[in-house]
Order: sequence, then C-alpha cells, then structure tokens
Amino acid sequence: MNKINKYKFYVMGIFLLCIIVLVVKFQLYNITIVRKYVLSYGKLAPFIFFVLCILRPILLLPIGLFSVLGGILFGPIKGTFITVLGSTIGSLIAYYISWFLGADFLKEFFGDIIEKYYFDDKNAFKITFVMRVVPILPCDFVSYICGLSKINVIKYTIASFLGIIPGTFIYSYFGHSLNNIYSKEFIFSIVMIVILTIIPILIKHYKKKDEYMDVEIDPFYRDIDR
Repeated sequence: MNKINKYKFYVMGIFLLCIIVLVVKFQLYNITIVRKYVLSYGKLAPFIFFVLCILRPILLLPIGLFSVLGGILFGPIKGTFITVLGSTIGSLIAYYISWFLGADFLKEFFGDIIEKYYFDDKNAFKITFVMRVVPILPCDFVSYICGLSKINVIKYTIASFLGIIPGTFIYSYFGHSLNNIYSKEFIFSIVMIVILTIIPILIKHYKKKDEYMDVEIDPFYRDIDR
C-alpha cells in the first residue's frame, strides 16, 4: 500500500468510526426514535429531516426507511419531495467520496471484483436511471459505483433525481397509509411495494437463466461448426 492509499485508509477508517458512533448514539436505525427527534424541532422539522436525508447515504442507512418516515411525517407528496431532494444531494456526496477513494484504493481490499460493476459514460444516464427505478442493486451502492466509474456528474445527478422518485413515492405513500391499515391506500401501497420487490428478483432470475443457456448452448454450436 503506497503513501496515498495509506492516507486514504486512515481517513476512511476515521470516517467509518464516526458513522458508527453517530448511528448508534442517536439510534438512527430506529424509525420511531428518528420520528420523535425530527418532530421535536417543531416548524424546523422539514429542514431537519431534509438534512438527515442528505446524510443518509453517508450514514449507510436504507433509503426505504427514510421514505416511509417522510410519508408518516409530511404525507406522500411533501415527504417524497423532501426525501428525493435530500437523497439526491446525499448521493452526489457519496459519488464524490467514491471518486476521492478511487478504484486503485478499493482494489486493494476487494480485488478485481468491483470492475464488473463499472460502466462507461456512453450509457451513463440510462443505466443510472434504470438502476434507481429498479432496485437491482442497493441505492447507495449504485452511487459509489458511479463515482468509481467517473461518469458525467450532471448525467448522474439528473438520472438519480428522476430515478429515485418512483420508489420514494411508493414508500412515502405506504408510510402515509399506515394511519389506517384498513384503507384502500394501504392495500395499494403494499401491492406496489411487492411489485417493486419482485421486479429485481425476476430480472436476476432471467439473467442467470440466460447465462446458463449461453454456457450450455455454446459448446453445441461449436460442435456444429466442426
């Protein structure tokens, strides 16, 4: 490990330690406690929640949790707006954290495995948008991979903003519907969450199936060529 990577290693270690301390001390993983904490600021509650949404990707907390909380606190529309705006800014920070660390540094810990997640700038907008809409990979993992890929930051930001909206709205709507679990809104939100969960599972299933077929068919075609 060279001097630059050693410096990055120490910075990353301190950074992760601070994250653990903050998350554990304030119990940011507990939606009930975070809700009380946000509401304790009264009129400033939307701003405090907005700041927490910015910090969320850095604190490695699930976006779904905050989307639900946004719906509970502010309703599906306002909750979605605050969560999406904060999460977009937070994802941009995550992008630059990954960009700062660089692929060479991360390869020392994860090897060449991270290279399979790279994608070029040519289809950056489309790929980022699709991965945001369809949660094939965790939301924040996408942010860090985009930083490593060094795709155009403007394309990344716009695609992230637009792609985060559908899933955030569904979870915010679900959070809002928790006020009445016997309502049509609650049933609708559950159905939408199930669909959102199933889509990436189906994509992964068919992708593996295609890879399997390629392995099985290729030798067959080689035999025919002979």
